[in-house]
Amino acid sequence: MGLRNFLFGNESVHGINSPTDHLYIKILRFNLRIIGSWPQKELGEKEPVALNTFLKYFYLLATIGCQLGSTAYLRAYNSELTFLEAGHTYLMIFMTFVDISRILMLTFSKEYRKVSKEFLTKIHLFYFKDSSEYAMKTYKRVHLMSHLFTLYLLSQMIFGLSCFNLIPMYNNYVAGRYKSGGTQNSTFEHSLYFKYPFDTLTDMRGYVLSNIINWILSYLCATWFCMFDLFLSLMVFNIWGHFKMLIHTLNNFPKPRSDTSCLIEGGLTVTSAKYSKEECIEVLKKLKQCVDSHRMIVKFTNNVSDVFGPILFCYYIYHQASGCLLLLECSQMTAPALMRYLPLTLISTQQLIQLSVIFELVGSESEKLLSAVYSIPWECMDTSNRKFVSFFLMNAREPIHVKALGIANVGVMSMAAILRTSLSYFTFLRSI
Repeated sequence: MGLRNFLFGNESVHGINSPTDHLYIKILRFNLRIIGSWPQKELGEKEPVALNTFLKYFYLLATIGCQLGSTAYLRAYNSELTFLEAGHTYLMIFMTFVDISRILMLTFSKEYRKVSKEFLTKIHLFYFKDSSEYAMKTYKRVHLMSHLFTLYLLSQMIFGLSCFNLIPMYNNYVAGRYKSGGTQNSTFEHSLYFKYPFDTLTDMRGYVLSNIINWILSYLCATWFCMFDLFLSLMVFNIWGHFKMLIHTLNNFPKPRSDTSCLIEGGLTVTSAKYSKEECIEVLKKLKQCVDSHRMIVKFTNNVSDVFGPILFCYYIYHQASGCLLLLECSQMTAPALMRYLPLTLISTQQLIQLSVIFELVGSESEKLLSAVYSIPWECMDTSNRKFVSFFLMNAREPIHVKALGIANVGVMSMAAILRTSLSYFTFLRSI
């Protein structure tokens, strides 16, 4: 009970009125509200419309300004930058590109808010937990997965954010740059580099102001990365739960209760059974429920692909480019390079792996559906129900995957291809 209270507080899965009462949804809502991306209006929550509109456009202009500032800094000091500093700036440009893509494609998107509303008001397993004992068991399992993953991702976000900003501050302290005249022969090290209209490299006041800005921007960047990944992962967990419930229903499809006869042929027992007319009506009703459930899963998964597919495509491009660059930075094997980039490399690679593995859950579970449909006792049904089953088989034949821009399945295979390509580019660049 101590561990449960630590993880969930006093929350009980039986004592909530909607999915938004869950602790993990509250954490998600708090962070998405800060970046103006929580569907408050769609969920009927009180929404400061003017403030949200201001935040959306402010963040868009701020990220574009960061992109221009990073590019201007790179052009202004290109001849003076070390490989470590230049690579760091390029990495920030890549990350800002992902931020801009998420603001444009999600924060400003009405379709994103519609999908979010559909998930929180219709698709979440909370609304299906009372349909059977197995449904409640699956709901609790997904509920636990969602809680633990949220706490894990939040901890990862805070740890990465802290390392990213504290390591440059520590390096400045060790080098004595905070002392009077400490930057005579050097410049302040920053977590983010922009071309400011004031001196941030040697002037203490400029450094303090830019450092505050860097902490704020780093938090926003981490939120755009981690919280949208969290929201998407929660949707995938629930899609996986729906598949588990549907497959369990099909695997435990009711068998005929009467008209059963046994024949002995060559020492083998052959059972011949048919559904009665009353049973056929019940079977048709249950088949329709299974087909409706499958249609709901397919429709929602396609909606998720349409909304999140473009940002997943941009995300894969980012990992393809940054993976190689981070490996190059770490390959210098110096203490400053490893302190600064090894944690970021591990976290970035781990994010790619965890997201791909989570999406693979849907694909692997959907592949079991065809066997589950075929395993129902269709040979005991009348002709009309057999036709219905054949229609269901035809629809269940294609595994369901979330796609990145409708091109590539988001899963382990795409992840492996990105990691292989990054390693290949890294090896090539190291050789020259």
